[in-house]
Amino acid sequence: MDDTAAELARLKAAQARLAAEHDAVVERLRVCEESARKKARFLSELSHDLRTPINGVLGMIQLAMASKTCPEAREFLDMAQTSATTLLSLVNELLELSAVESGRLSLVEKLFDPRAEFEPMLRNFKTQSQWKNVEFTYRIDDLVPLRLIGDAARTKQVLVNLLGNSFANTKKGFISVAIGLWGGEGKGAGRPGTMLPPGRVALQFTVKDTGIGIDPSRQADLFEPYAPGADSLDMKHGRGSSLGLAVCKRLVAMMHGDIWLDSAEGRGSAFTFTVEYGLCDESRPRPAPPETVSVPVPPGNLRILLAEDEPVNRIFTVRALQRLGFTVLTAVDGKEALQVLSREPVDLVLMDIQMPRLNGLDATRAIRAGQVPGLDPGIPIVALTAFAMESDKMRGLEAGMDEYVTKPFEVPVLMDIIRRVLD
Repeated sequence: MDDTAAELARLKAAQARLAAEHDAVVERLRVCEESARKKARFLSELSHDLRTPINGVLGMIQLAMASKTCPEAREFLDMAQTSATTLLSLVNELLELSAVESGRLSLVEKLFDPRAEFEPMLRNFKTQSQWKNVEFTYRIDDLVPLRLIGDAARTKQVLVNLLGNSFANTKKGFISVAIGLWGGEGKGAGRPGTMLPPGRVALQFTVKDTGIGIDPSRQADLFEPYAPGADSLDMKHGRGSSLGLAVCKRLVAMMHGDIWLDSAEGRGSAFTFTVEYGLCDESRPRPAPPETVSVPVPPGNLRILLAEDEPVNRIFTVRALQRLGFTVLTAVDGKEALQVLSREPVDLVLMDIQMPRLNGLDATRAIRAGQVPGLDPGIPIVALTAFAMESDKMRGLEAGMDEYVTKPFEVPVLMDIIRRVLD
């Protein structure tokens, strides 16, 4: 009897310990999830706070370049635009890296034609090379399948990043791109071993240039963000930010590939990466080429309401739209936007998200709920915001917005969106 009581007491004590450990694990999980939510919110707000002034800078540069300026001023504007665009790229790369590391970035795999996806982008770089003392060539091997299943957009993101670096660091000579089947040996395997699963194929992309090259001592940490071994005082040439290359490495790893470098200082570089795709069986239809139907430009008497609280961004957007012949009404917050809509005929609303008194999301919800007298609840609403995280876009669409445009934006891009929502 005593032995039974002792065993029961021992089991109860063990149960109590397990319960306490369970509660501790649950609490640690809650703290981690809360920390992840705060980090995501912080990054979203940081992105917004950085993109808002960058949009103002790029917007005013666009307006200045569209006006008559002397050659010297034009040169200064070109340099200012390049610097602002570089700053925007760094912001984008920081957010991409954070999304990859936190597991919030996912791949979108779908059927695509490699040539239809990659060739237009490569032709654009070919055009760009005509303005430089650089010869640009590209080749897609005939053995590359006509149809693959994978994330073509993320593949192009990596390729564009590497090409951007090559163009920035190659003053003369050539830049070339070669796309072909991965040989299955040596570097390039993103999975353990070198054998690909059935129904899978890997493509190899190589970007080669005759640029400044990279010293071997710097290559080991090249794909790591904020590499501890990189001394900024010794950087005589820029190769592109380590953030961008770190994002490339992580994206390639997500697509079961690898990325590596062959370079010597003063003798150019060759960046190579592989990506694994699914093979498409012949019974599936080939993707149709993108339609080139020309959508007519909206009429010049279109009335647009711009809800924007930041003065510089408001001035830029208003001036840009007025130059296209549109009538533009403005509101400095969501509450004023609803008041304008209740008394003025408007064809389309450009809605900022973060505004005082009433934010863009709540203003959109009020419109969709029919709370604005005399206004069609289905009026087209386009978000025009510096909130650029995917979760922010989802919140905007869920609130009832038809399209979501992130700042900084280019006027032609906004025009395409306006055409689409009015069609």
